[in-house]
Amino acid sequence: MEKVVVKRDGRIESYDRQKIRSSLLKCTNPRIAERVICDLEGSIVGKVNSYEIHENVKKSLWKRDPVGAVKYQLRESMMKLGPAGYNFEDFYARIIKESGYEPLVRQRLSGRCVIHELDVVYSDARGKRFAEMKYHNQFGIYTGLKEALYTYMRLLDLNEANNGFAGAELVSNTKVSDDAIDFAKCRKMGIIAWKYPPGNGLEVVIERMKLYPVTSFEGLIGEWQVKKLMSEGVITVKDVVQAHHEGKLEIDLSEVYQIAVDLLK
Repeated sequence: MEKVVVKRDGRIESYDRQKIRSSLLKCTNPRIAERVICDLEGSIVGKVNSYEIHENVKKSLWKRDPVGAVKYQLRESMMKLGPAGYNFEDFYARIIKESGYEPLVRQRLSGRCVIHELDVVYSDARGKRFAEMKYHNQFGIYTGLKEALYTYMRLLDLNEANNGFAGAELVSNTKVSDDAIDFAKCRKMGIIAWKYPPGNGLEVVIERMKLYPVTSFEGLIGEWQVKKLMSEGVITVKDVVQAHHEGKLEIDLSEVYQIAVDLLK
């Protein structure tokens, strides 16, 4: 019987072994990838939905390569930073700090017309900038032209009150629409999102800096523990290791500590 996959949007396509293998090779080695695929194919009979494939692959990876499992479910872990957007703001501030700059979060500044609460403010070689964060906790939601226009109008209003911003950027944990990209290019405004810019999107930055979110450990530790960690400023896996070394952790994370250390190698 032919194996077919039902996508999230209802489309049906043939099961593609090579597509899954390519995805796995981004987060684990060929030997483990082959074993995970064998585990998966042993569970597929006829029609299967893409969510089941994802969950089966993730389960097999946690058993065979926990570090690979964290990398494989990165997009999902980013979706769990909510439900509010504050944790995503703090997460992006970590990225700015790792880049060598000093970010400020949730700053209130007066524009010509209104007072703006800016998610992340920092200065780099280009001058003072702010990041407008757009967080979504569901798959399939694009950040679009409306958000790009909103960010640019904030920049204009703030600078008409002499705030001296050299630029702004729209940052999202999901993909961005073509219209948003076209507008940003035209207005020389930055966008950092999932798989954008090509080859240097948010997921690439996270991997390069090894700034995996602490939500990567949901399932190994309780959801309430993850929320408590984030409320105490432990947002990334690096924060977990640092807090452990400094003796600041009130929660027993012995089950995930070694995974955290291995992720940072």
